[in-house]
Amino acid sequence: MNKNINDKQELIELEEKIKIAEESGAPIEEFVLREIEILQQTIDIFIKEKTQEGLLNDIAVAEAEIRQYSAMRQLAEKINYPTEKYTEHIKEVQCRLLGENNWKTFFGN
Repeated sequence: MNKNINDKQELIELEEKIKIAEESGAPIEEFVLREIEILQQTIDIFIKEKTQEGLLNDIAVAEAEIRQYSAMRQLAEKINYPTEKYTEHIKEVQCRLLGENNWKTFFGN
């Protein structure tokens, strides 16, 4: 639990650093990459726990995963970093819940 609190506090601090850097025209890449790293660690732990609990196919779990990957994708976009892996993770979650054929029906090109 302490790590979770520390991560939340660090994310708040990073957001403030990003805001200050953006206002002054300073680079933000370092701060954004650290945010992505924290979010990735958090989602990895979350998925591991939910897998052990047998809840990986729960809709609430999938929604949380998609929100986290979407946030990571937005952060990557902010610094012009590749976003494909986050988009792919979102697709994997959707396919896990819906099945690939249904995914193609609802989200496919």
